[in-house]
Amino acid sequence: MKHIVLAPLAGVSDIPFRRICSEHGATLTYVEMLSATAITYNNKKTFEMMARHSSEKILGVQVTGPTVDQVERAVRILDAEGFETVDINMGCPVRKVVASGSGSGFLTDPKRISDTLAAARSATAKPLSVKYRLGWTRENVTVEDTSLRAVLANVDMCTIHGRTRSEGYNVPVDIAGISRGVSVIKSRNPKIIALGNGNIFSRGAAHKMLAQTRCDGVMVSRGALGNPWVFEDIAGKRAQSPSLVEWMETVFRHIDFQEEHYGDTFLAARLMRKHLLWYATGFPSTRALRSELNTVESLLAARKLISNWAANLPKDLIRICEGAEHSFLENADPKFEMDRELDRGVGHLDLPIDS
Repeated sequence: MKHIVLAPLAGVSDIPFRRICSEHGATLTYVEMLSATAITYNNKKTFEMMARHSSEKILGVQVTGPTVDQVERAVRILDAEGFETVDINMGCPVRKVVASGSGSGFLTDPKRISDTLAAARSATAKPLSVKYRLGWTRENVTVEDTSLRAVLANVDMCTIHGRTRSEGYNVPVDIAGISRGVSVIKSRNPKIIALGNGNIFSRGAAHKMLAQTRCDGVMVSRGALGNPWVFEDIAGKRAQSPSLVEWMETVFRHIDFQEEHYGDTFLAARLMRKHLLWYATGFPSTRALRSELNTVESLLAARKLISNWAANLPKDLIRICEGAEHSFLENADPKFEMDRELDRGVGHLDLPIDS
């Protein structure tokens, strides 16, 4: 599979996470979704979120915004910042984002979809893509219309998430709905890359998506949380169930990247906690470990906790990454507290000026 893309995940897709996923086979990564409003007001923290590592030769950026003008201006700025590709988010379901007319809010205004994509297209000659859901509600599925509007705007890639804005992760991905969108895209312009998105946790899920939708690849979201091996699994390079030794090598490498980027600070440890909790799934008897990792205050302490926990375990112990242990991800949203509950969506959406 040529296209195995890591989704831009709010609060997650920082440099260390992107680097570990790229090392394990992600063919394209993005900085986390940004606010066009914050970009056009030159928000300092938003520009800090655009940082890239020297090893990131190809890096995408995703933006969403409430008006055509703001998105166009933001894309021009992002183009000048040197990103290799720009994505317009028309799918984020977070309440604060949608309330501003951004993210899935686009799906209630089809003309604004067309106008925004046309304006974004005029603002950059670089590859332009758009990510969207099947529709606003199950009673108002608009994926075919949205796909047509994307084609007519001359985008280079479309990513279709197989749920509507109103549907949570307990609702199965509608592969047939994605297929209808892909059919519109390919019938109009076969050169446009079409990606399927939703519940991609394994090679089997990815290849089912390909077979049943005729998409060109997949975008992996929750399936990569604590599980960068999923990219190699999808590519057919290895099974995604690492041994304890392999697991520790990757976790410690991620911690090394974290320290390189943030230093061994309390902030670095706090930001790493969620990743450590996700990594700690799939092994037996990790409740005590997870409890301690959830309050760890330094990266050194995290290393010691993991080393002490693993010391008496067999080195060939396999982390199970298929089936039931994924249920906490497949049937729930592990980013719920960060996103919906705390209204975490685009960086500094409601802080358009430096403060």
